[in-house]
Amino acid sequence: MRTDSQAILSGPIGSVLVHMTIPMIIGIAVMILYQVINTFFVSRMGTEALAAISFTFPVVHTMTNFGVGFGIGVSVILAKSIGGGDLGRARLVTTYTIWLVLALGVLLAALGIATVNPLFQRLGASADTLVLIHEYMDVWYLGSALMMFQIISNGILRATGDTRLPSIVMVISAVLNAVLDPLLIFGPGPLPALGIRGAAIATLIAWTFASASSLWIMLKREGLLDFSLPDPRKMLKYWRELTLMSLPISGANMLIPIASMIMTGFVARYGEHAVAGFGVGSRIEAVAMIVCIALTSALSPYMAQNLGAGQYPRARNALNLSLRFALLFEFGLYPILALAAPWLTLIFSRDPQVQQVAMQFLWIMPIGFAFYGMVIIINTGFNAAHQSHKTLIASLVRLFLCYVPAAWLGGMMFDIPGLFVGAVAGNGLGAWIAWQMLLGTWRGLEDGEIEKAVA
Repeated sequence: MRTDSQAILSGPIGSVLVHMTIPMIIGIAVMILYQVINTFFVSRMGTEALAAISFTFPVVHTMTNFGVGFGIGVSVILAKSIGGGDLGRARLVTTYTIWLVLALGVLLAALGIATVNPLFQRLGASADTLVLIHEYMDVWYLGSALMMFQIISNGILRATGDTRLPSIVMVISAVLNAVLDPLLIFGPGPLPALGIRGAAIATLIAWTFASASSLWIMLKREGLLDFSLPDPRKMLKYWRELTLMSLPISGANMLIPIASMIMTGFVARYGEHAVAGFGVGSRIEAVAMIVCIALTSALSPYMAQNLGAGQYPRARNALNLSLRFALLFEFGLYPILALAAPWLTLIFSRDPQVQQVAMQFLWIMPIGFAFYGMVIIINTGFNAAHQSHKTLIASLVRLFLCYVPAAWLGGMMFDIPGLFVGAVAGNGLGAWIAWQMLLGTWRGLEDGEIEKAVA
């Protein structure tokens, strides 16, 4: 059952957010599992195939984060229109966004296919590996419009208050991909073995299902699409609005893998076992952050609808409640992860050196998960208030003025444990700065600045 605008605008804040968040937890968890399964089946083809798909991860993640920024942007703009009762604008927002997705998809496909050789050669791929990369990425790029569409349509549906159906679509799409992977990669029975190209085709089919399902929901159930000839001037004006809103969010998301690569470089000074242990801890961190990330997926349209309806105190209360929950949840998770560290690390490796680094990670780093969760929720507040530039600023400050420098300094002084302690301290400082920025944003609300921004 969907959460309608009446519940979002007048229902109990806590219970409405819980109702919207739970489906997203399931959907995000399944998508993370799908990525693991996809890599697992490709790894069965051998080291060269695994290396090839590993080379594609930074590019795929960058493109995905670019799409996520636009998904959040349209979710905020659309939710504001729905909250304000302007259903005519809501239909135009949705329709114009679909046209933009198609245009971006064609552009990204053309640029991507044309730059496979120079890009991956620069990343260090050998000639043999480049052949396999082409087999995967040529198909992936051709389907990039579908990738963009499914991400952005997910944001559109969440803007209506419906987090359940997007999550169901995500789950079915991930299961479909997992089923098709071994069939298309290895070709059992009469089916041809397509190798790594089969993995890309499986992903393309899953995207097609997700996109078709979302399109049907938007068209038939929500009535959010208008296929009459668009007004070019209005459409270009909206595209500019959406781009200015979305690019800072995309940029903030893209900073995360960059900071992760820098941290990996710091850890690499202590040997391959340290990198492996850090990798184990990072995978566990991704799982530990699912709840907070799912909460932001619900909080963004919730706040935007209330801001669109002029209910600023209600939006602020929802953000404050979410911040308290994130801090309590992640701090409460810390002793569980710390006590379970010896057993959790055994799942990934039996190498004593790898286990030692991974356990140090789980004894120290989870303290900072609460601060990380705090920042992403504050950023959600900035996005909902049409101040996504502050999201980019807060992310830059947290990652490159606090997190990375503090980790480097801690590592220089106290080796790996010091690096982890420094990272926690950097996250804490970044969260404090983001909080100060948020207080300034709420003061702006009182002065009417946000009212002008969302008008």
